[in-house]
Amino acid sequence: MGRNSEKDPNRPKRAQSAYFIFMGDFREKCKRTGEADTSNVTEFTKLASTKWKALNEEDRKPWDERAALDKQRYEREMESYHPPPGMGGGKARKKKDPYAPKRPKSGYLHYLEAFRAKHPELGHKEIVSKGAEEWGRLTDEQKVPYNKLYETAKEEYNAKMQAMVSKDH
Repeated sequence: MGRNSEKDPNRPKRAQSAYFIFMGDFREKCKRTGEADTSNVTEFTKLASTKWKALNEEDRKPWDERAALDKQRYEREMESYHPPPGMGGGKARKKKDPYAPKRPKSGYLHYLEAFRAKHPELGHKEIVSKGAEEWGRLTDEQKVPYNKLYETAKEEYNAKMQAMVSKDH
């Protein structure tokens, strides 16, 4: 489901983590006792997370148990939940044909391959960041050999795809 898509109001509410249950309890306690200002969300969350981190495993146990019970409730409700038509969790992804040819590498990826060969001492992150920096500084004429490799590979790919499609039909 995307961010802007409609949600099923009858879908079971997700299980809360022990930390979220603790936050709710702590918020209620602070509202009753005035221990902390709950209107400033950022400050309150910092205070609550500090308190949570200070708890040892034994002190966290009540919230862990409540979270486990909530998780069981959620799983039980999800077993019997059937979404209405059109709300089945989004579009199913198209299955990739295992026999389909691999898509061709872009000119940039061909350049990175050559860059990696020139700089074997660099790690993966450095190759990607420095290679991207260098690629950005290249003129269009300097990029031509790499883009030609891409064009050649793209033509081969399209030919293989065309053969595969015509074989299926």
